[in-house]
Amino acid sequence: MSTYTHIESIKSVNIRFIGLKRRLLMSSSMVSIFQSFLRESIGQEVLVVNTNIGMEVYYYSKNDYSKFIKESVLLYTLSQIDQKKLRFKNHLSKEEVYRSFCEALFTFSKYPQIFLAYSKKFIHLKRNNESSKYVIPILNSFFVEMLEVLNKTGKMPHFDKIDKAQKQNQIPDRDQKVIKDLVSEILMKKHYN
Repeated sequence: MSTYTHIESIKSVNIRFIGLKRRLLMSSSMVSIFQSFLRESIGQEVLVVNTNIGMEVYYYSKNDYSKFIKESVLLYTLSQIDQKKLRFKNHLSKEEVYRSFCEALFTFSKYPQIFLAYSKKFIHLKRNNESSKYVIPILNSFFVEMLEVLNKTGKMPHFDKIDKAQKQNQIPDRDQKVIKDLVSEILMKKHYN
């Protein structure tokens, strides 16, 4: 008897706009609606990264939704973009997603402003999707690993700005700081009694 089981895995669909003009495939408000639609259809572990270079849809599932995502993107961009200029690439295993993600970051590192913008966007998305159990932690491990490689090889542009953005992301929110201060104060008073 085969012990092989279908396990869930991170997958992605990368969409690129072929043309001289770099622009968003969807507005920010449309991306939010699109991501909600995909989450209702596929499951909560969906992340849409929309940049001037293209769009990436990451999802965590045992099923291949690449055709569904492609058709959905075409439907959502029907009136705004010449769809013949869109190129789709599917990555159906963690290894393929890893390779694609790292290749993209390495390529972006040759263009410092693009690299900085993408890195800040990723850090922002990570913060806004803290409840993600699979997609964000997996992509973040890829991101951190690639930053370390680029830093060690001296090929990481805007190190200080990216480091600052990451540290800002780690600063606890104001309420948590107030609670920590109150707990510290209570513990100090307890020691005085």
